[in-house]
Amino acid sequence: MPFLKKCFLACLLLIAACSKSAPTTPQKPLLLVSIAPYRFLAERIAGPGFDVGTVVPGASNPHTFEPTSAQVSNMARCQVWFRIGEPFEQKILPILHAHNPQLSVADLRDGIEMIQEPHGLGCKCCSMDHFDRHIWLSPKLAEQQAALIEKALSARYPDQQEMFHNNCMQLCQDLRALDLEVRDILKTAANRTLLVSHPAFAYFCKDFGLVQLSVEYEGKDPRPKHLEEILQRAVAESAELALALPQYNNKGAQLIAEKLHKPIRYIDPYSADYFETVRKLAKMIADPYAH
Repeated sequence: MPFLKKCFLACLLLIAACSKSAPTTPQKPLLLVSIAPYRFLAERIAGPGFDVGTVVPGASNPHTFEPTSAQVSNMARCQVWFRIGEPFEQKILPILHAHNPQLSVADLRDGIEMIQEPHGLGCKCCSMDHFDRHIWLSPKLAEQQAALIEKALSARYPDQQEMFHNNCMQLCQDLRALDLEVRDILKTAANRTLLVSHPAFAYFCKDFGLVQLSVEYEGKDPRPKHLEEILQRAVAESAELALALPQYNNKGAQLIAEKLHKPIRYIDPYSADYFETVRKLAKMIADPYAH
């Protein structure tokens, strides 16, 4: 057999050997959360043996978010979904169940003492129950929600129950330390009023003795009359800081902050970097003029 022909056959054999299905890494079970802060909690408890996906992209408003069919299709293999009561959840739940009838759904509001939104404020246009869903910004309530995540994972994967429990215990210890750290940061800011573009901070304010004054009115941009009322309240309550959120319209908060010559600072409560977000928020409130 000519030399070139032998080489050609040898190459074919080598290619065939390489093209045989090599052992593939098993796909990790997919856990799903509605917003990114809960991805942080779920990853801490589930550990590296799971993938955790987020429904709402970071730059989107979760109260008005509508996932595309392609996005829902990418979620179809999820095994456990941790939901929080956003409007889009009811729309995609039947689709996810159709793809996976064994899907486990855990509601992270279970057992939580929720805050009812004041009349005329909050996100009533996006909420049927009129309850504030920004629960995670309270480290104490995040600890309760971590226990709900552990419970749901242990029920679905009982063979890993001990690992989930140990991871949850460590996370809860860290959340308690965070709560104490924030209390120390805010020790000179008691009863401070925060002007906010969107009312995301009620649970945080309740925990740490602060007051939230929202520019947003019934989930919509404020009308001139409402803006004037908020301006007068901000003056009366000596608001020292305005908080703007990247997912919302901040023009009203910016306008009032400019009239009062107060700083306006940006904070993303939906960030996946949970601990850093809470610390950053506390430091902004404690020292509004720090850069």
